[in-house]
Amino acid sequence: MIEIPPPGEYRLDPARCRVGVSGTHLFGMSTVDGEFPLRGGTVLVGDPVTASLVTAEIDATGLSTGDRLRDTELQSRRFLHGREHPLITFTEGRPRQDGAQWLLDGVVTVRGTAGRVQCAIDAVTLMPDGFTARAATVVDRFAFGMTYGKRLGGREFTLTLDVTALRS
Repeated sequence: MIEIPPPGEYRLDPARCRVGVSGTHLFGMSTVDGEFPLRGGTVLVGDPVTASLVTAEIDATGLSTGDRLRDTELQSRRFLHGREHPLITFTEGRPRQDGAQWLLDGVVTVRGTAGRVQCAIDAVTLMPDGFTARAATVVDRFAFGMTYGKRLGGREFTLTLDVTALRS
C-alpha cells in the first residue's frame, strides 16, 4: 500500500534503513545476499508528490555478504573499487505514477560512473514522525564498469531498499 507523506523535508535515518543486494554466483547456481550501510539522505516531499526529490549516500566500503574473503574481493578494483570510490550515490530521485505502480526514477553513481535507475516502490507507510518505504530495482553491473568475472557472477543484481524517513 502506498500512503502519500505530507509535504516537507525528511531525513533518512541510517540506523533504521537497509540497503540489501542480491545476485547470482557460480554460473547462476547460487545466490549471494549482502547489505550496504546507508550513510544518509533526504526526501523533500513536494505538493504535488511528483515534485518530490530524493537523495541518498550508501557506504560502498561497508558491503557485507557474511564472507570476509568475498567482501574483500568485492571491494577490490575489479568490482566496487571502494578505496577510490567509497560512496554510492542516488540523486535526482523523482517519484511518478505508472498506472497503479509508483516508481522512483533517479541517477546512481558507482565507481564514478553514473547511470539511470528505476525503483519500483512497493510500500509507503506513514508514521507520526515520518514514513517508511520499500522499493527495489535491478542493476546491470556491467553498466558501472564491474565486468570482471563475467562467467562466474551474474550480470544483474537486485537492490532492495527499506528506509525510514523522519521529519527534519
